[in-house]
Amino acid sequence: MAYSLLRTLREFWAFRRSCIVIITPILAAILPICIPGTESKAAYVLIIMAVFWVTEALPLSATALLPLVMFPLLGVMTAGSVSVMYMKDTNALFLGGLIVAVAIEHWNLHKRIALRVLLLVGSNIRWLMLGFMIPTACLSMFISNTATTAMMTPIAQAVLTQLIAKQKDDAAAEEGRHHENEEIKDNHLQVVSISDIDVNSIDKGNEITNMVEFNKNNGAINDGFTYNTDEKTGSPDIEEISKAEEPALTDDNLDSDSLSDTDRLMCKALVICVAYAANIGGSATLTGTGTNLVLTGVLETRYGNEHGVDFASWFIYSFPGMVLFELMTWGWLQIWFLGLSCKGNCCSTCPCIDSREDAARYVIRKQYEELGSMTFAEGAVLVHFVMLALLWMTREMGGYGWGNLFPDGYVSDATPAILISVLLFFCPSQPPNFLCCRRSGDTSKPGPRRALLDWKTVHHGLPWGIVLLLGGGFALAEGCQESGLSQWIGDQLRVLENLSVEIIILVVTTTVCFFTEVTSNVAIATIFLPILAVLCETICVNPLYLLVPSTIVCSYAFMLPVATPPNAIVFSHGHLTVPDMAKAGFALNIIGILLTNMWINTYGDVIFNVKTFPEWAVTAGNTTCLDLNATSTG
Repeated sequence: MAYSLLRTLREFWAFRRSCIVIITPILAAILPICIPGTESKAAYVLIIMAVFWVTEALPLSATALLPLVMFPLLGVMTAGSVSVMYMKDTNALFLGGLIVAVAIEHWNLHKRIALRVLLLVGSNIRWLMLGFMIPTACLSMFISNTATTAMMTPIAQAVLTQLIAKQKDDAAAEEGRHHENEEIKDNHLQVVSISDIDVNSIDKGNEITNMVEFNKNNGAINDGFTYNTDEKTGSPDIEEISKAEEPALTDDNLDSDSLSDTDRLMCKALVICVAYAANIGGSATLTGTGTNLVLTGVLETRYGNEHGVDFASWFIYSFPGMVLFELMTWGWLQIWFLGLSCKGNCCSTCPCIDSREDAARYVIRKQYEELGSMTFAEGAVLVHFVMLALLWMTREMGGYGWGNLFPDGYVSDATPAILISVLLFFCPSQPPNFLCCRRSGDTSKPGPRRALLDWKTVHHGLPWGIVLLLGGGFALAEGCQESGLSQWIGDQLRVLENLSVEIIILVVTTTVCFFTEVTSNVAIATIFLPILAVLCETICVNPLYLLVPSTIVCSYAFMLPVATPPNAIVFSHGHLTVPDMAKAGFALNIIGILLTNMWINTYGDVIFNVKTFPEWAVTAGNTTCLDLNATSTG
């Protein structure tokens, strides 16, 4: 009997996703049946989508398409109204940013930037960690954190392989040197006075010849390096690793079973810092991660365009906090994996660089040199990227930006994003060979050059699923608002108005942060942010006071491999275990939550004036909160 029950449960578990897809709509149907009205119908859709997103019973993007079917069928919204939500201004901004990111990846500009930064930092393992974290965080601000991690992790693997292989070579050389010294000692024990030697009995091809040859070599032992002898001091000086003795760059050298405890911890620290830097870096820009765009979408859907969150203001607020958290993460990972002791070599450019650090620098320099000089296409993409960043940063500029040249509300951050994206399909990837544009010595036949981007490249490189996921979230939020469900939820949350706002923010950010460990951060933001916006209106709190920190902590998923794609990528290389990531990540979750709460209560008030309820947050003619502001001011 017990065996039969166990077998049945196993079969159900094997088909658990199918069971969830079938059973969830049936059980949730009790709500609209027992409580008629559009609010219960919208809640029905919300419950189904939340369960599907959390359990991933269906692909996230497939679940995001459900409002297109369910809202019209249930009478919540018309099909046309729902469809508009899938290509809002926020989606256009995200699409433009993704196309530029595809161009950067296509021409390998991101790898050149990353390797150049690595060459600038020291080759000590602690500084190498920072060297990997800086380009990873900066690149993930503009291209997907998945692509950034997938590009940086093989570089980290190559560096680790070279470091471990060089250690093995040094150990072998040291062992050989030890045996040679033992032989020398034995020879010295047999040396006698020259006057006691019977010259006639000396075998000229024997010991004396060996000793002379040893003296000619000054006792040098070939240890795998090419040496240049300094003419002034006569001391050997490591020039570079001999290519003939260069260890093969394979993962065989990184077999965990053959590594020492110190080297194993070093491998863990270097790969995990890449994933964490990618997760943190994406929070610094609006286009860096989908959760930031969910925030702007919710704000625009509920409050229009007057909320004050654009690319420039978000960057000014988030970038310093991101840098601070990156440095704290760097320090924590050093303490956790490498310990507090620097062993006399914590500086980035220390004269006492050992052979292992020289090996790390060699690998990075070799990969950088393989890229060759910067091509025309790389330079063109870089120019387009800089132009886009400048257009984003200068659109407002306190009322003096280029956006003021147009009627109010006519241009947004999506406008320059799409403009630059279109130009990438036109700008050539090689110097033009037309009339005066032709370079000297160019004898090629006149004709159009290949553009920096073509649609086939964009089609394969652009994550269309994220665009649909954002659209589904916006449609769900709009349905909840149109049906009155949002207002009903707000009325139920009125019991929280007696709590301190700081306590509410701490509880909400903690809840959101740990929820993202087990499901998509975009899905969590899509579910939570509209509800939190209603909560803010109910308790008369600036919506940005609660929504901004909640959005940022959605990116702080460090504990589990399934939490984010970067975590999964570094975990797949075999250096880390789930306990490794859980223990190091739990502390970072706590640090991130505390830092985010501190940041919004200090710097956030300077940038967004979060402690005052704004006029743009007044909805449905409700002026109660503004009256409270006026009373407190008076």
